[in-house]
Amino acid sequence: MKVGGVSIQHAAILAPMEEHTNYPFRKFMKDHGAALVCSERIDARDVARRDRRALKLLWTRPEERPRAGQISGKDPAELAEAARVVEELGHDFVDLNFECPIRRLIERGEGGALLGDPAAVGAIVAAVRRAVSVPITLKIRTGPDAERETAVEVGRAAQAEGAAAVDLHSRSVAQGYKGEADWSAIARLKEALEIPVFGSGSVRTAEDALALLRYTCADAVAIGRGCLGNPWIFRDARALLLGGHRPPPPGPAARGLALLDLVDRQVEFMGRSLALKGLARTACYFAKFLPDFAGFRTAIHGVRDLRELKPLVLEHFR
Repeated sequence: MKVGGVSIQHAAILAPMEEHTNYPFRKFMKDHGAALVCSERIDARDVARRDRRALKLLWTRPEERPRAGQISGKDPAELAEAARVVEELGHDFVDLNFECPIRRLIERGEGGALLGDPAAVGAIVAAVRRAVSVPITLKIRTGPDAERETAVEVGRAAQAEGAAAVDLHSRSVAQGYKGEADWSAIARLKEALEIPVFGSGSVRTAEDALALLRYTCADAVAIGRGCLGNPWIFRDARALLLGGHRPPPPGPAARGLALLDLVDRQVEFMGRSLALKGLARTACYFAKFLPDFAGFRTAIHGVRDLRELKPLVLEHFR
């Protein structure tokens, strides 16, 4: 598959997730089979002024290719300048966030708030399209709420201004992450647009990924929370998509080694102190299958030095 001239090997891709999809996480998922990865959402104003933290979140290497840098905002000129930085840093796509349901963004008229104004979305896409040479993609939701489904109108506005693809998280902004996603909205968007459509929402297994693609005819499935603690979902989805059989699930030892690998990457990238802050959350995603998950959760929350991690993992992930 090609999106805006960029080749994507298969249809299982990594969705952007706030506080998750930094470089080590993205590369980790890439190594486990994700065909395309995307940074977490970053405020365009911070990117445009080259804020140190914003640039760190967008940091990338060629080994991660293809990859997208995601930005959000409402001012076309500011987003255009931020997009130039995203391209300069080496990303293959500029991804525009028009779906985030976080209250502070909604109150600023950004993220999911823009789904109520398709013309504004079109104007932003046009400004960014003029500013960069890499393809522009969008992340949207079905609409502001259950009564207003604007995805098709927004998608058409973006397509008319040169967007290369649209990724639809098939819940409304008001819905947040509650309840099941409505895959029929992805099917309606796919039918309405000529550019590629990606679908996401309620994809917890490789079988879910295949079911979404079959039901909606989408060009790719973007997997978010379903990969947390389960990077093998990309390997398994790729196997099913290519007509093969799902590989055997990893055993406890393989899960433990994968956890240690991811933590090592995070330590190398962000330092021991920051890696330690997110350790319990990361570890619990990998440990949720353990018979004594409650005991592991208590123990991992008591870790104050990363040197304590390996013995703890070896003890529980036998």
